[in-house]
Amino acid sequence: MDSLIAANSKFCFDLFQEISKNDGAKNIFFCPLSLSAALGMVRLGARSDSAHQIDQVLHFDELSQEKSAAPDPCLKYRERRVLADSSLEGQKGGTKSPSPQAESSKEQNELLSCYFGQLLSKLDRIKADYTLSIANRLYGEQEFPICPEYLDGVIQFYHTTIESVDFRKDTERSRQKINFWVESQSQGKIKELFSKDTINNGTVLVLVNAVYFKAKWENYFDVKNTVDAPFSLSENEKKTVKMMYQVGMFRIGFIEEVKAQILELPYTKGKLSMFVLLPPDSADNLKCLQELERNITYEKIVAWSSSENMPEKEVAVSFPQFTLEDSYDLNSILQDMGITDVFDEKKADLTGISPNPSLYLSKVVHKTFVEVDENGTQAVGASGASGSVMSAPSWETFNADHPFLFFIRHNKNQTIFFYGRVCSP
Repeated sequence: MDSLIAANSKFCFDLFQEISKNDGAKNIFFCPLSLSAALGMVRLGARSDSAHQIDQVLHFDELSQEKSAAPDPCLKYRERRVLADSSLEGQKGGTKSPSPQAESSKEQNELLSCYFGQLLSKLDRIKADYTLSIANRLYGEQEFPICPEYLDGVIQFYHTTIESVDFRKDTERSRQKINFWVESQSQGKIKELFSKDTINNGTVLVLVNAVYFKAKWENYFDVKNTVDAPFSLSENEKKTVKMMYQVGMFRIGFIEEVKAQILELPYTKGKLSMFVLLPPDSADNLKCLQELERNITYEKIVAWSSSENMPEKEVAVSFPQFTLEDSYDLNSILQDMGITDVFDEKKADLTGISPNPSLYLSKVVHKTFVEVDENGTQAVGASGASGSVMSAPSWETFNADHPFLFFIRHNKNQTIFFYGRVCSP
């Protein structure tokens, strides 16, 4: 499963680069985990080049390289399936064996789905301390029959299903049905996922992916300390924001190669944390931010956010309130990244979803919502007594009064839930 987490993280940074390449000054917020899972659902039913392109862009083709000393239940699951298939072929006798390429793709698919099933099950079990609503569903034109094996797979591994709707004869009702489901799954925060005219009677398969997240800080920001303060958008532009403030013990580090600070802001019980990457304050803050963005890789994020690089210190934290709501029509973005065939009516091979060879992916929409404010509960047992009480203040300063990057991570298994950029709170 570790290799799936690494693959999801690599896709996260690739996707960020693609989204941000045409606008270096806009807020960005997306959920790579749920998007990878959603495209994993498509991969489950994709075949030939349609499957290979998804594997390459989402780094799913790197899963087989995983080596672990611990027993891997997914590898055992795959071995059982291989034995069962061999036994079935033996009973049929003389059945033509699938090609080595097809067999390899099938094994890869089963491994991927099993790892996603494991990961999503673990994350489902730890949601008592925060709200994470992932609305993940495929909507298919009802005239396209769905393979029973595919239905079983998305239910078992991806904790969702594919639903038939009447895009052709009742387009507007289908649109409203999808929007209502997403709104109910996202605590009412994500409304009108599909606006009018985004779905038409030519639509055949829609991938819906909407995420809502809210959690409380481990160390809350006292509302009394929140003040109006300037936030530098660029060299000549500032805006007034609600700036929260507290002094406390936090893990903090300095990244020498990009001259940036990294701060961990843990959520309740420390299972999840927000990591903030703050470039140096300069005459051109956006240029410094873009320099940081160009240097980020999965391997570097792992190193930068490690406990070795981030000792716990007393830190004076100034951090802005913000609410981000973002929506992406991912068709063109994913095509630019290399996933092209599934969107092409003549080239798509989604015969693992439906035996109808005309099925292709009409639209992929991703919508997110996050709120960041003072709310939180004070850490249990924090008495405030420390050995530095008698000495002069010696805390570090972390002042997020200019554009920064952030990601929200599950700390035990290193899964990046969300990744974002704040240029204008």
